[in-house]
Amino acid sequence: MERRVKIVSTLGPAVGNRERLRLLFNAGVDVVRINAAHGNNEQRHQLIASVRAAASDVGRRIPILFDLQGLKIRTGPLADGSEPMPFARGAQVRLVPGAVPTAADQIGINLSTLLDVVSPGSRVLISDGLIELHVSDVKNDHATATIARGGLLLGKQGVTLPGALIKGGAITDADREDVAFAVSEGVDYLGLSFINDASDLELARAEARKHCDVPPGLIAKIERPEALANLRAIADGADALMVARGDLGVQLPPEQVPRAQKEIIGVANEAGVPVITATQMLESMITQPVATRAETSDVANAVWDGTDAVMLSAETAVGKFPIEAVRTMDRIIKEVERDGPIRTEHAAKHLPFDETDQSQRFADAIARAAYALAVDTPVRYLVVFTKTGSAVRRVSKYRPTPPIIAVADNEDTARKLGLVWGVRSIVVPVERDPDEVFRKAGQVIIDEGLADSGDFGLLVGSLPMTHEAGRTNLVHFRQLGT
Repeated sequence: MERRVKIVSTLGPAVGNRERLRLLFNAGVDVVRINAAHGNNEQRHQLIASVRAAASDVGRRIPILFDLQGLKIRTGPLADGSEPMPFARGAQVRLVPGAVPTAADQIGINLSTLLDVVSPGSRVLISDGLIELHVSDVKNDHATATIARGGLLLGKQGVTLPGALIKGGAITDADREDVAFAVSEGVDYLGLSFINDASDLELARAEARKHCDVPPGLIAKIERPEALANLRAIADGADALMVARGDLGVQLPPEQVPRAQKEIIGVANEAGVPVITATQMLESMITQPVATRAETSDVANAVWDGTDAVMLSAETAVGKFPIEAVRTMDRIIKEVERDGPIRTEHAAKHLPFDETDQSQRFADAIARAAYALAVDTPVRYLVVFTKTGSAVRRVSKYRPTPPIIAVADNEDTARKLGLVWGVRSIVVPVERDPDEVFRKAGQVIIDEGLADSGDFGLLVGSLPMTHEAGRTNLVHFRQLGT
């Protein structure tokens, strides 16, 4: 059975070489994620080269998501040789801006604007929220806080400031260096951490354009309340969204995360923007070969919610059973989709568009017509011709039953579409004669084993066949290979 929801796998030592990557791709991985928080450029260069080589080995187009660090706020270091520092509930400590050492009565936090973004009543969470402090006073050189939930503090632990509006967190100086590297390596997507609103996307896009004419796609990670409040504008400006449940579960009370997940997926479905659900999906498989029943239900419910993709993090990066984790996720998705694609209420809504742009109106009508015609005719595939991928995303939004085969005129677009729900891609050059390009595309589809000769396809594209994007105006029934 053709699986429609995609699997994203984070790379790391568990699957870092070409041979292991081949196994990973054959197990079902559609997209790989490289976390910029780990390794150096030489190691990442080797990893990207291994991904491209392994993808070629198995005949797959595997897009690469390069996940930027964003603003990583951390506590100061412990003194050399110091044991973890105990902090007891009810005790008071000073919070000092800068990477100053942690002591019994003070915690350094490497955020220069710390005293500008906290105030009496602010919460400070350390080590994924295991330690919680409440700010009681702010002075010129430090803040005073009371420990509401104590624990042992190691050096350089992550710090979260729920509700603090931190400007410039989405693109740091380190991120700018990473963007330059990622663009030079030809990655397909950049993941943006800790964004607040759509303006952060524009900053990242402008930064990428310093190094290339066509920047990588931007994946907006929704992990702050401010991003949730600006969700629709972010969806309009992003190439994809991510439900980043790890940081979101620290910024929000954990019981609010499931509701936020449904909201993010719903907005993405309505906007026709791919969405990835991430974090702790099969967490137990880091150390054991089978998933828990709760994890199985978590993956299944994300599919029922309407997600385009589900993501494995530590399970494949450092886990003991990375291949088994991918196979488990593959089986779960296929079981949920056994009775057909999941089409949510949000996915069924008309795509919002600029009323003054008549081409968008026609293009969306064509996408909806393709869905309806696929229901009422014996077509086995939807074949969508695209320059930038926008026509394919519009068709995918409505979650048609037949598999979608994207026909791009370049490898970059074809590879990026590996993230989009229900899509497989081929590359065929644009020609002025539509009959010739339709025939060639059908033959390539057959040659690559995506369909059989004589299968009926519903072709979606534009006449005349041009290099201009966003002009979809054609539906055409055809037996593939003729």
